[in-house]
Amino acid sequence: MSPSPTLGRPVAATRASGPQALRSVLSSCGITKRKLKKLDAIARAHDPDAPRKCAFSARPFVLCGIPIRRPAKHTLEYSRQNGCFRLRVLGHPDYGLPFGQDRLLLIWIASMATWNKSRVIRFRSAASILDTFQLPKDGRYYKRLIAGFERIFYSTFYFASDEQDGEAVVMTRTSFRFVKDLRLWYFNTSDDGVLKDDVPRENLIVLSEEFWREIQEHPIPADLNVVRALADSPGTLDLYVWLTWRSWTAKGRTDIPLFGPEGLISQLGNSENLRERDFRRQIIQCLKIIRQLWPDCPAAVSASGTALVINHGKRSGSPQ
Repeated sequence: MSPSPTLGRPVAATRASGPQALRSVLSSCGITKRKLKKLDAIARAHDPDAPRKCAFSARPFVLCGIPIRRPAKHTLEYSRQNGCFRLRVLGHPDYGLPFGQDRLLLIWIASMATWNKSRVIRFRSAASILDTFQLPKDGRYYKRLIAGFERIFYSTFYFASDEQDGEAVVMTRTSFRFVKDLRLWYFNTSDDGVLKDDVPRENLIVLSEEFWREIQEHPIPADLNVVRALADSPGTLDLYVWLTWRSWTAKGRTDIPLFGPEGLISQLGNSENLRERDFRRQIIQCLKIIRQLWPDCPAAVSASGTALVINHGKRSGSPQ
């Protein structure tokens, strides 16, 4: 009888060890890179010694989410309201409204400005953006990236708030282009569609004064590992970033209605035509995923199913 490979000399396939070997085994079991990224983020969330880095979002797009799905053809106006805060976006006829994974660009730009403490963002290639979120460096994602930049650059954003100051109501109206100047060199791709990181010229983004001021005054942090894990799930990412802000600002138990003009359905980037039961189901499913990545998430749907109950909690990604 021939000796068993586990008892005799190990076969070549068993010589590899560490993370690379684990990824190989998971891949052979049908675990996709997307699922592996989420598993890695879950492991980091439960490891108190895992390194953490914060990404940052701009307040207008946390309080009021941009569309999750592509708006209907020729739709060039979009609005959302969160209490006294209102966001209105006007898209360009040639490019349309920002939607879906375009929110990753909003996060990346706000993060780069915050990390570097500058409204001028310089980067070598699209690969550096895709690397930030651990997205594939191929032609499909590159085309999404360029189209997203065009939608954001050519849109106009209106952010308004009516806040109580003693007996007076202070009305604030801000109209701004997200980006003041944008210079992108179109990147090369190889025959198999993979991005070539060999662009000799520097890419440049200059934020508008209004937006740069907004980011400086109200940066909203989130765990970069979680953002990466949810990069392909804009609806869940929307709720996660919203919860990091809302739980931090909550002073105690807060019940946020799910429905109605003051409800969560009017704040996130979901479709306005969702039935109540479908929206409730989506929120419950998103919360299950978020709790895997953020074990201390202090939110749950109420027993009646009509509100999201939030308690004060530390920000996701803060030290354990």
